[in-house]
Amino acid sequence: MFRTATGAAIRPTWVVADPGEPGWKGYWTIARQHLTDVAEAVAIRDGLVLIDMHYSTAEQCDTRCQTAEGNDCTCSCEGKYHGRGEHAAWLEVGDTTLFRGGDEKIVTRSLDGQQALRDREDRLAELIRQIGR
Repeated sequence: MFRTATGAAIRPTWVVADPGEPGWKGYWTIARQHLTDVAEAVAIRDGLVLIDMHYSTAEQCDTRCQTAEGNDCTCSCEGKYHGRGEHAAWLEVGDTTLFRGGDEKIVTRSLDGQQALRDREDRLAELIRQIGR
């Protein structure tokens, strides 16, 4: 399933749940670059996917996050300011590096099959539009 979702070989890692953890046996981890494709494929196939996103509020952030295109954010803004050019509460410590202190935060995101189909179609339409320029 992972290979068909991305069109490329990826290396998912199965992480076994801690002993006594109720309700689940473990989870898959994948490289962030494959997250959108795999999450959409699972949501379309199964109707819903839940994704735990780990953000470190002490993680150094790069100004390229605020000027980025797309929705893959790895900094502690949790995608809130991704691609918007906003630097609220950030301290510049170089030409591109920003820093903000704090602890780790886990945010659970859900994606249903209908939204996954819409997102996939929107990305395809944008790609076709860019090629047609």
